[in-house]
Amino acid sequence: MRIMDITDFFTSPRYVLALVVIVFTIWYMRRKRYSKPLPPGPTPWPLIGNLPLFVQKGIPFHKVAKMLQGKYGNIVKVHAGPATLIFLMGKETVHKATHEMNDKFKYRPTNIFLIKHIFQNKGILFSNGEVNSALRKYALGTMREFGVGKRSLEERIQEEAGILCQVLESKNGQPSYFMNNFKMAASNIIAGIVYGNRFEYDDPVFKRLLSDIDTLFKNGSLTLPENFLPLLRFLPGSRLKKLEEQFKDLESYARTQIEDHRTTFDPENVRDFVDMFLKMEGSGDPFMTEDNLHRVIVELFNAGTDTTANTIVWGILLLITYPDTQKKLRAEILKVVGTERYIRLEDKRNMPYLRAFLDEVQRFSGVAPQTPPHTVLEDTEFEGYTIPKNSNVIFILFTLLHDADVWGDPDNFRPERFLNDAGEYVELNKDSFIPFSAGGRSCIGKHLARMELLLFFGTLVQKFEFKAPPGADLPSLERIQSGVTCQTKPYDICAVPFSQ
Repeated sequence: MRIMDITDFFTSPRYVLALVVIVFTIWYMRRKRYSKPLPPGPTPWPLIGNLPLFVQKGIPFHKVAKMLQGKYGNIVKVHAGPATLIFLMGKETVHKATHEMNDKFKYRPTNIFLIKHIFQNKGILFSNGEVNSALRKYALGTMREFGVGKRSLEERIQEEAGILCQVLESKNGQPSYFMNNFKMAASNIIAGIVYGNRFEYDDPVFKRLLSDIDTLFKNGSLTLPENFLPLLRFLPGSRLKKLEEQFKDLESYARTQIEDHRTTFDPENVRDFVDMFLKMEGSGDPFMTEDNLHRVIVELFNAGTDTTANTIVWGILLLITYPDTQKKLRAEILKVVGTERYIRLEDKRNMPYLRAFLDEVQRFSGVAPQTPPHTVLEDTEFEGYTIPKNSNVIFILFTLLHDADVWGDPDNFRPERFLNDAGEYVELNKDSFIPFSAGGRSCIGKHLARMELLLFFGTLVQKFEFKAPPGADLPSLERIQSGVTCQTKPYDICAVPFSQ
């Protein structure tokens, strides 16, 4: 029997017709499945997808996203290995996803190795459904119970600000890099809420935990190839493997603290976040488990340490870069507060420039340039496109904070944009100014973060003049993003006490 030659196939009407029917059937089935087209985006490479876009040296994630926005629009599809990533960008697009269609986009994916095998649908950040709702409600209620927005926590932040000032004073105006000290101050506020105590700045355990947090934020990028090609984590130097080790260390410390609390727990004298959990543990709530509590504690420490400290570092960098802004800020603080007492939360109503300055620091720096990944549980029609089921959906907040159509001159640092002609503070562009994200997945620590920034930063400017080291160039305003957050390049500052 003769084997058919390829030319016979293409010259036979029967086989050509069969081929046409097969191609049409495949096309029709895909068309039927997706009644709307998929979002546009760059052509993926076999196996690795578009991952090479995100591993270019010196080009941070948010810049790649902004470049894709300029080429394809506010909804872009890319591939990370076999996974589909959808970037949502721009004010109208993100607002619709986080408000009008929040019920579709509120879920976290389970097809990313980091989320599936480390977080395991526990805690708040990467859980779904009833687990997320119950733990979010517990965390928000407990944080309010232990001071968020209250005088008791305000005094604790003031005390920590005083200790931080003592550290800066000890340098006698000599050049130093204070990032770790700012992280310690911010982390101690969380420690007070969660454990009821604080760490000393020279505590080796504290330094190790902060190193763990630093590793998590610098290595926890969504686009790590190991997230989508998990066998890569077994190779030497795998960042995902390192991240897993640091997470376990933070979780192990949380376990020891919970056990210590058990030995002194008194249900009639609830002291902190852990005690509140121990009181609820026997309530019959299926989500009040130790595993969930460990995750919540680690999440609070991570988010409450890195982002707040990075915002302070950005703020000081901008004060050095714009000395007239520093002078205006201190003049306002001295007029309202003077030098004999700490800044209080109630002072902010009389300090519009400080409020405008802090908003502009958050907008300009874009410390959290994108959200953690969301997903959709079914094929979802959105803005004329189909978002395929189980896509990893990421809101690129940087595109809102630096939207020229909204801000006019987004790359300029200008606190006055948050003031009216009378010098009064105004809330601008609420749908675009969302440094803590928006919708049902917005940051649960945003109220605490705002308290800390006002009190920490106000106190620092009240007590010190910040300068570049003598003879040194001004530090760079370039944003570095090796993982989750946008950081400054490391830089030394001179914190000169006003008593000198």
